[in-house]
Amino acid sequence: MDKESTLQHETTLEHALDVAKANHKEALRLLEGARAAHQAGDASEERVRQLEELLATAEEDLRRVTREQ
Repeated sequence: MDKESTLQHETTLEHALDVAKANHKEALRLLEGARAAHQAGDASEERVRQLEELLATAEEDLRRVTREQ
């Protein structure tokens, strides 16, 4: 995250929520790409599982930060 967008946050929790949302979005993007690559034979099932775990972690973090808001 760049310095400017960090300065726009009024609280640490707002920043944490933005980071959690961005992490979730990126994990979803990576997983979708890996699933497509797996279908094409360019990524292993293990890689897809790793990214599914990453997405689950990002979802858990997003829920936690949302609760703390």
